[in-house]
Amino acid sequence: MPSEFTLDLCFIREHAQSPFYTIIEQQMSELFVGKGTWYVDLREQEGLDIAVAEVKGLAIWESEADVLRYIEAHTGSGLPAEQDCWVHLQGYQVKVMPKADAGCCRLIREAQV
Repeated sequence: MPSEFTLDLCFIREHAQSPFYTIIEQQMSELFVGKGTWYVDLREQEGLDIAVAEVKGLAIWESEADVLRYIEAHTGSGLPAEQDCWVHLQGYQVKVMPKADAGCCRLIREAQV
């Protein structure tokens, strides 16, 4: 059954010349293209690169644990640390809201009990 999901990710690293935004964008694209849309906000503050990525979409995950398992299974591909944003993940928040089939091309949120 499809579910609506939101995922907030916070990445923090020491400021470097390598393009942190580009690295995160590439990783989000590899993971979530066709599953959702994302926005990355990048700031430099007190010698740190701070990036917050917000991902929203519709997928077949049934729980927050399913989303985390998906990410873990599709990351850590042996990329050098400067090309792997996941080594800089400092926090996340994930929500999965199951949908009920309401007919052709329509989904509704299932009632929360």
